[in-house]
Amino acid sequence: MDGAEIEESLGIAVIKHSEKKPGGLDETMAHFPTVDDPSQLCMVGDRLLTDIVFGNLHGMLTVHILPLCTGEENKNDNTIAKVIRTVENKIMYGRWPGKKIRSYTLEHKIWKGESECPLVLADDKDTLTKPLLGDIDKD
Repeated sequence: MDGAEIEESLGIAVIKHSEKKPGGLDETMAHFPTVDDPSQLCMVGDRLLTDIVFGNLHGMLTVHILPLCTGEENKNDNTIAKVIRTVENKIMYGRWPGKKIRSYTLEHKIWKGESECPLVLADDKDTLTKPLLGDIDKD
């Protein structure tokens, strides 16, 4: 699935940039003319060493996801990227050294963490016990 297909199917813009990540901040910020600080953005990506590092370096909230495409849909994916993605995930989500690396979480400029603003992920099998972000009543 390429950027145009993602834009069409999800209804969100894919920001294209000529500079490889972790570069490309200027083009990203130009896409959001009313945003003056990258910490107001959220970077969603399936690659830890490109997407997530890019977001973290620039103070964005980051969300690491599984690749949008798998199996036959993913046959044209860059082979090197697939291998690197697998290694990244095994290291970062493994017991060692991932647990140690993950312990160095930096505080986000805007989102102060689960205690103040819980993020809840749900799928069809989950029963929500907490509200989803955005469903929280504002007093």
